[in-house]
Parts: sequence; structure tokens; C-alpha cells
Amino acid sequence: PVVEDARRVALRAGTILEAGPHPEADSLILLKLDCGDTNEDGEAEEPRTVVAGLAGKIPFNELINRKVVCITNLKPAKMRGIESMAMLLAASDGKEGDDETVQLLDVPDSVPNGELLSFEDMDEGEPDVMLKSKGALKVWDRVKSKLRVNENGEATYQDEDAVRKITTSAGPVRVSSLTDCTIG
Repeated sequence: PVVEDARRVALRAGTILEAGPHPEADSLILLKLDCGDTNEDGEAEEPRTVVAGLAGKIPFNELINRKVVCITNLKPAKMRGIESMAMLLAASDGKEGDDETVQLLDVPDSVPNGELLSFEDMDEGEPDVMLKSKGALKVWDRVKSKLRVNENGEATYQDEDAVRKITTSAGPVRVSSLTDCTIG
């Protein structure tokens, strides 16, 4: 059977360990992210380097130790010379420039890093190892277009049949104050 798009994207819980400026770009920041990666022996791997376009949007001290949603199976992308090994999900109120409010999707603190998040009333995910072909990357584009924050500040996926909350073993994924807006 065909695996639905949403179940092919690896949305995982991760913790931001470090945050700082990107040496080559004012609009980008550099993060170290613990995505719960382990090697074949079950030993913890190095944290992932993530480049995010969040400069000036969220203070560095509000990022450290934050439990967030990361996509761990997108093809790594070089951004201004530094390879980004995952992507963070954030909500935006859609305003332009400095007026924009951006909030990371928050995962309950008790959720272990690396936990595969799920969509309400949908089978558990079966993520591709890596979404790298053009067709596979379109899977993420289609999923992203259906992600929204609802009126209660919960992250959701809106498919043809239903609005499904993004859930963890400890409850729904939320943002701190934005409602009814896009996620990307």
C-alpha cells in the first residue's frame, strides 16, 4: 500500500543544545540539536548542526534547552557554506520583515529526543530514510502546505478528511501564543 505523505516525513522531538550567529549570514543562525540519533550499537551520535533563518526572530537564550520539532530525513542542505542536517518547524503570523512573529513548535519536556511524532488518528509514521529525490522532496512540500496552528495554539495537519493534531507520547505539539496561522 502507498504510505501517505504525512507518514513519510520524519517529524521528531529534539533539544537545542547550542545557538549562535551564522558566521557568513546575518539572517541565519547556527544550532546544535540533539535529535536522539544513535549508531548501530545504540550509542548516542554527535548532535546535528542546523542552520535556521531565525536571526532576530527568537533570542538565543530562548532557544537553548528548548524541546522542538525537527525534520530529520530531508536531504542535508548547504546554507552559506555550512551543511544543515535537519530542519526546525516554526509557526509564523505571516507579517513581513521585522514585524513578523515566529514561534518554534514546542514539544512537552518529558518526550525523549528522537521520538517520532504522529498525527492524530493516523497510523504511525514510516518515514523514508532520506527524502532526496525531486519526487520525495515534493512529499515534504505537500505536507508543509497542510500544516497549521489551530485556534487553540496546537500544531495540526489538515488533510482532505480531517484536521489532525501533531501528537507526542506526552500530548499535543503547541506554540506559545500564536493561533490560526501557518507552519513552515
